[in-house]
Amino acid sequence: MKILDRYVLWGFLKNYLISLMVLVGLYVVLDMVVNIDEFSEVKTAAGVTAPDSVLSLIYNLADYYFYQTFLFFSHLSGIIPLVAAVFTLMRLTRTNELTPMLAAGVPLLRVAAPIIIAAAVLNLILLPIDQELIIPSIIPQLIRNRQQAGQRVVKAFPIPSMQDGPDHLLVAARYRATDPPTMQYVTVFGFDEQRHPLSKLTADLATWNPSEQSWTLTNGQLVTGLRENENISQPTPTDSYRGTVTPDEISLYRNGDYVALLSTQRINQLISRPESYGIIDLLRVKHTRFTQVFLNIVLVLLAIPFVLNREPGALKAGLFRCFILSGLCLTVVFVSTFLAGNPPNLADSPWFARWPALMAWMPLLLFAPLAVWLLDHVKT
Repeated sequence: MKILDRYVLWGFLKNYLISLMVLVGLYVVLDMVVNIDEFSEVKTAAGVTAPDSVLSLIYNLADYYFYQTFLFFSHLSGIIPLVAAVFTLMRLTRTNELTPMLAAGVPLLRVAAPIIIAAAVLNLILLPIDQELIIPSIIPQLIRNRQQAGQRVVKAFPIPSMQDGPDHLLVAARYRATDPPTMQYVTVFGFDEQRHPLSKLTADLATWNPSEQSWTLTNGQLVTGLRENENISQPTPTDSYRGTVTPDEISLYRNGDYVALLSTQRINQLISRPESYGIIDLLRVKHTRFTQVFLNIVLVLLAIPFVLNREPGALKAGLFRCFILSGLCLTVVFVSTFLAGNPPNLADSPWFARWPALMAWMPLLLFAPLAVWLLDHVKT
């Protein structure tokens, strides 16, 4: 590595670290200011009171935002290297350091090469670690709301009606995301193709058995013969129930944002399951997560031509155009992500499953050629 490469690379890495701390810190501060009232009105479980001192409030804030910063980083992973690259090249331009480089016969794109390579490497290393390893391991802390900060919260909610495959309907008085997850007062109805009831399974408690991928029932009773022309059978003791409903399926049923916290491996497992809940959201997150890595690099490539300028006087105009184009790219990414999760009525078409992939790749197909064209027209 040449001295020039080390010099530019070191400047970029310092700016990357500064951008990381500033942008994530700004994200945290803005979220904290807007929602500070929720932290001061904490509703806790039995025997625990709301924070009555400044120290307890600070602890709740630290406990909540420590885990949220990993999620904030995944949202800002494209903007951080963009800001770092812009400030690195701006400093080189404002201090007239590009002039002797050009006089020595070094093309401007060669000066920016360490920045592009470093941005790509950091993106390819840090983003997968964050999304595939860290975030899936702290899901219980991430799904807490602000009023549950500083607590070990067990999510509990009723399941009023959940489709279990094409011919079963599950109802539970309360689901608790403990370890292992449990359902209280469970009822599973079986239906025929005309939606006429065939059977009814009840249990006081259903405990998830991960090794068997089934629910272990307490006081389980199965009754059949519920058609109009049939006799109702005597309750049959049943020890377990296996269906398409799993703890992950229940979380997807409860909250569509839950899928964004799962690892890609787990998403692929859920997609492969028949009658999986939220299949469109699963496909959307799978494809947008893959294209996000490349889009983050494209954002850097879009910004570099506007600030890599041999004329310091044109820097302000270049920054303005850089801001407009980067904002346009991020807007297209946001719109395409929204459209990826809201396909048109194509349920009977092969395009139904391909729609999320098409929308996820759309920003990359639009802006990657533009970035290459802009780099090719840099005057060196």
